[in-house]
Amino acid sequence: MYKSNLKVNLLIVFLVGLIFWSCNPPADSPYQPISFIKKSPMPGNGRSSAVAFAIDGKGYIALGRDSVHNPLNDCWEYDPIQEKWNQKTSFPGVARVKAVAAVVNGKAYVGLGYNPEIGVYTDTIAYLRDFWMFDPTTNNWTQKTNFPNAECDGTICFQFGDEIYVGSGFDGYRFGRKFWKYNPVENSWKLLSSFPGIARVCAVACTNGNHVYFGTGYNTYNENDWWEYFPANDTWKPLKSMPDNGRENGLSFSIDNRFFVSTGRQFGGNLTGGNVKSDIMEYDAIRNVWYERGNIPNGKRENAITFVIDGKGYIGFGENETKVLNDLWSFEP
Repeated sequence: MYKSNLKVNLLIVFLVGLIFWSCNPPADSPYQPISFIKKSPMPGNGRSSAVAFAIDGKGYIALGRDSVHNPLNDCWEYDPIQEKWNQKTSFPGVARVKAVAAVVNGKAYVGLGYNPEIGVYTDTIAYLRDFWMFDPTTNNWTQKTNFPNAECDGTICFQFGDEIYVGSGFDGYRFGRKFWKYNPVENSWKLLSSFPGIARVCAVACTNGNHVYFGTGYNTYNENDWWEYFPANDTWKPLKSMPDNGRENGLSFSIDNRFFVSTGRQFGGNLTGGNVKSDIMEYDAIRNVWYERGNIPNGKRENAITFVIDGKGYIGFGENETKVLNDLWSFEP
């Protein structure tokens, strides 16, 4: 009887431990901390809340605001081999912050955002819906069909296949859950199913061409949830949340079928200052767990930029608690 009870008790302990481990997997990362290499900064004194993208081995940064918070409409090309910056044709629309950008078939699509000089934060005219195509081979911009939704500030954007997905923004009054798909060939927008989670602004999204992930952001409090979106059937699935108290104004990107979230601001509550972040977290899609991968040099930041070229990630610029930053770092995961 005693041996039988002992075996049962040991089995129970084992099962409880297994359940606990499954819900709380080891925090130790199978990867080494990421090492960074400092690259050439942009001309000027830095910028924040810009857009960035990569085409044919070159990185591009446009829009945003400068070190004294003036909105910008310039566009710069970064050559990672020569370590040089070349100014390109400026964005033809109004200068702005928190716009979106995505690349399809060698052309960038840029637009939306907010202009703080047009009006106060609740003036609808300050929320910009125009959408433009940039062709780096001709160095020209072409205006496309406007985004059909008022929630166009702090939206997320990603490319999947030959189409562009945009959603989850702010219109001065409401946080959005709507998502739209843009077809560059037809130059048209299509309304999709609304995001089933909490409406939010300044979230992140990333894709490797097969999987799409979305999460974080702000709606009174920061969110730390993480979702997968399935473009084929326009559905969503909740995944393991990030192991922190949430963030907004962060970055997300994919390198060689691996997924990362970095930087941003964590608020303590409604209208509280919180703190900015310098971390890089990696999401393991197979195990549905998160790993800490280190911190970006030169301190914490939000509203930074990122792009990926030939298996290397680039992160930089943005702002911390006191100033706008002018630095760029590369790394291989």
